[in-house]
Amino acid sequence: MAPISGSHAYLYLAGNHDIGYGGETRAYQVNRYTNNFGPLNHDWMVDFHNASQSSNGLHQFAIINAMHLDKTRDEQFRNATWQFLQQLATQRSQHPEIPLALFLHIPLNKPAGICTTHPKTNYTDGFVKYQDYLSPATSAYILHCLAPTLVFNGHDHDGCLSAHKIRRTASHPVALGDSGNTLQISDDLCRMNFTEIDTYQAEVEAFGEATLSAVAGSDLTSTADNLVAEVTVRSAMGAYGGVTGIFDISRDDSSAGSHMRALGRGFTLRTEHGYRYQYREVRLGDHLIIRILLVANILGAIAVPAALLF
Repeated sequence: MAPISGSHAYLYLAGNHDIGYGGETRAYQVNRYTNNFGPLNHDWMVDFHNASQSSNGLHQFAIINAMHLDKTRDEQFRNATWQFLQQLATQRSQHPEIPLALFLHIPLNKPAGICTTHPKTNYTDGFVKYQDYLSPATSAYILHCLAPTLVFNGHDHDGCLSAHKIRRTASHPVALGDSGNTLQISDDLCRMNFTEIDTYQAEVEAFGEATLSAVAGSDLTSTADNLVAEVTVRSAMGAYGGVTGIFDISRDDSSAGSHMRALGRGFTLRTEHGYRYQYREVRLGDHLIIRILLVANILGAIAVPAALLF
C-alpha cells in the first residue's frame, strides 16, 4: 500500500440510515451508496514524517462497514466485510509498529454504564435489526487482531469517550464441546472467519471478558500501554449542541512515557511511537442562533427586491 503524503481527501462512512442494519440491507442500498460515496471498506497510509524508507511516521487509517460485521441476512455483504477485516488483521500482524486509526459507525462493545446505560441488540429471524454496540465477539476480534491505537465511531447521538485495556496472554485454551479438542483463542482468533466466530461465540466472548476491560472518559488518566482510545463522536444535529470533532496528530520527541488524559469531551494521548494525538469537540454554532440568522437572511433576500419596486 503506497503512503499518501500532502493530500486532501474526503472520505465517507456508511451508517444504518444509509444502508440499514444487517437484517434489512438490500443490494440496491449498497449499490446506491458505493456509486455515490465510494467503497464501504477502505484503508490507506499517511506519511507524517516523509518516512519513505521506513515505517517511522507512517499511520494506517481504515474505514470498516460496521453494519455487516454481525449477523447479516444477505451473507455476501458480511463476507466482503470480514474478508477486508481479515486482510487488515494480516497486515497488522506484519507491521504492528504502525499506529492504526479505525473508523466505523457502530461503537465497540463495553459494559453497561459506560456510554450507554442499557445497551441492546435486537434480532429478526436471527439477523440484526438494531444494535447499540457491536457484539462482544466481534469487538474482541477487532481489539486483539487489529490492535488499533484509536477508534472513532458515531451512532449514539450523545457521544462518548472511553478506552479499552487489553491484557495480552500467551494462551487461552477453550474446550470445544465434547470433542476433547481445545482452541487456543489467543493464537487462533485472528485466523478465524465469521462462521467460526459464530460457532464458537461463547468461547470468544469468554476470552474477551478475560482479556479486555473498558473505562469511561472521566477515568482516562493512566499510562497508555495496551490502551485503545475510543471516541463516539457526538451528533452535529442542533439538538445535541451542534458540534463537530477535530483530531490532531503531532510529533512528540519528549522523553515522557505513554500516557492518556481526558480533556473535557476530548483527550490527549501520547504513545511509544513518539506521536501525540488530540481530539476535541468544537461547537459549530448554537442551532437557535443559526435558525434566526437563516430566517433573517431569507427575509432580507425578499425585502431587497420589494424595495426596488418603489
